Amino acid sequence: MFNIDTKYLVDKPLKPSDLITKELKRNDKKKLKEVIKSANLKYQIRGEEIPSLINDVYNYQVIMFFKVELNNIKSANYVNNILQKKAIKAPCVFKFYDTTSCCYAFADKRLTLQEGETIVIDNTVITAIQPKSSKTDERLDYKNILNRQNKRCFYTELMVKAYVLSNIKLIMELSTVFDTHLWYDETKKMQFFKLLKDLQALKQQQAKTAIPKDKVELNIKMKELIEEIQNYYK
Repeated sequence: MFNIDTKYLVDKPLKPSDLITKELKRNDKKKLKEVIKSANLKYQIRGEEIPSLINDVYNYQVIMFFKVELNNIKSANYVNNILQKKAIKAPCVFKFYDTTSCCYAFADKRLTLQEGETIVIDNTVITAIQPKSSKTDERLDYKNILNRQNKRCFYTELMVKAYVLSNIKLIMELSTVFDTHLWYDETKKMQFFKLLKDLQALKQQQAKTAIPKDKVELNIKMKELIEEIQNYYK
C-alpha cells in the first residue's frame, strides 16, 4: 500500500469485532458485523523520523494503514465514517475492497478544545472506486510525499493528493499542481484543498438544478473559483 517503507510493516490480521468499540450504537455494531468480512493492520508510521505533532488540537503520533474487506464496496463511505470517528482515534488510511473493486479513505482529525478525547473530523476523502487489481498512482508512494515536517503534514499531503487524483478532470491541467512547491506550505495546501471541494460542490449543485437563472449564477461562481484555484499552480 503506497509502497510504504518496510520498516513500518505490521501485517496484523484483525477480526471484524476488533474494530467494533463499546461506544458504537447497537445498529452500527450490527451493520459493521454484516458488512466487514476481514481486516488487517498493514502499516504503522511511528517513531520520530517523521516528527509527531502533539498539541491541544492535534494528536498525530502514529499513522495507521488498514486493509478492510467488505461484502460490497458500496458500504465504504458508511464504514469509513463510523470507524474514523468512533473506532480508530489515530489518523488512519483505509483501503476498502471487495471481490472486484477498491478505494482509499482518509479523515483529517482534531481534538475538541472542550473535551480533549473527543474526535472531530474536519475533512474526509474517499477516492473513486477502481478495479481491485489497479495500482495506486506513484505520486501517492511513500517516497513521493514531500512535506515531512510532521506526521499531520505527511498525512494531509497524502490525503489531498489522493483527492486530486480522484478528481483530476475537475479543472484543466490540474495535474500540474503535483510539480509545484504547494506541498511544502501546509496553509496554502489546505486552502487549495478547500477550494477544490467548494468547486466540486458547486458542480454537483449545478447538475441538479434545472432553473436557467440558477445555472448562470453557479457558472459565474465556478469561473471565479477556477481562476482562484489556478493561481496555486500556474
